[in-house]
Amino acid sequence: MRSPNRTHDRQSFFKYMSAATANIVLTSHTLRWSSPILFNDPFDVPREMSFGLTSVDIGQALARRMAGLIEHPPENTADLEPRLRLIIDTVRKGIPPELKVELFDGLKATATSHRPTGGSMDALRAMWRTLLPDFRILCLTESPAHLAMWCHYADRYRGVVLELRCDDELDSAWLAAKPVTYPLAKPAVYTADGWAELLTLRSELAIRTMFDVAAFTKAPDWSYENEWRITSFKRPTDTGPFTDYKLHPKELLAVYLGPMIAATDRDAIVALTANYPDARVWNVSIGMSRELQFDTVGG
Repeated sequence: MRSPNRTHDRQSFFKYMSAATANIVLTSHTLRWSSPILFNDPFDVPREMSFGLTSVDIGQALARRMAGLIEHPPENTADLEPRLRLIIDTVRKGIPPELKVELFDGLKATATSHRPTGGSMDALRAMWRTLLPDFRILCLTESPAHLAMWCHYADRYRGVVLELRCDDELDSAWLAAKPVTYPLAKPAVYTADGWAELLTLRSELAIRTMFDVAAFTKAPDWSYENEWRITSFKRPTDTGPFTDYKLHPKELLAVYLGPMIAATDRDAIVALTANYPDARVWNVSIGMSRELQFDTVGG
């Protein structure tokens, strides 16, 4: 039976890690989901929002955005900031031309003073800084054959890759994984116009939009990773910027041993994998063609 939480048709995902981390995962039956503040890539989830944008830029963009909403009010205003929603709903019902002129004049004054804009920007920035340590991300990928990922994330070929089954019966967390996109152009939230749109949304929707863009978009240089992610938030009992979630034994489909893994690490991981009834162990080697080769351990 297909889980109602399944959002894709993949049968499995792959997680690169060092041999030491794999030992912990297989021993504790847990996977660690981390806050972005622990990520070693400074170009991943941004620590600050609206970096490099001034209140002047955003104030002018906000005035344009609000003028557009008043000139062409949307049918559905449910996502708008409550005070703006009231204005737009009033405009939709029809207002005298002179009142509309007053509204446009007020928008121009807002763009000049920036006071309301600055306060809203500061509030969203502060909320972002507060929530970021509580944010949790599990990063996965589509293949165990990425040479660069073996180097970067699996201890320079000395680590392992775990293959995680997307199990509908167990309702595996990665059934809800979403693919990361690698747009050539910066997402709108990194521009003044994008920030203007955020500032006209309900605050919880604006934050959700920021999280989605930050978590599920990366620069095109990283597109070879074919990354997928699952997001969550800290539990009340968490004491650090990470959460260890349980890994069911049947969710481990395979373990791939790196081509340069130490013999002691190899033996330890093979022994631990015996506690996972459905998991196969593969030796990964580098052939004369400089491509990875996969052979089942024990035949």
